[in-house]
Amino acid sequence: MKYVPGGMNDSRFKKLSSAREVVDAVGGTFRAAALAGCKPPAISNAIARGCLPSTTFLIFGAELAERGLTAPPELWGIRPAPRRKRH
Repeated sequence: MKYVPGGMNDSRFKKLSSAREVVDAVGGTFRAAALAGCKPPAISNAIARGCLPSTTFLIFGAELAERGLTAPPELWGIRPAPRRKRH
């Protein structure tokens, strides 16, 4: 499955619900650290906090999309855009 910008909310994708699930899905702590350009303890600490580094949102999002997975932006400490009311 090819990464499509904006595809993060696609209902065809299985939704992950924790930082641990995201890290496991991209290949584990060492692979996640390599993708993020950091050391494995930084990823382990993020899992313990339950919040991934915001700089990895697009990187991990693309990896997840390739696997047919998605995760909410809140796992990266990113608030979703407010929903606009339709008139």
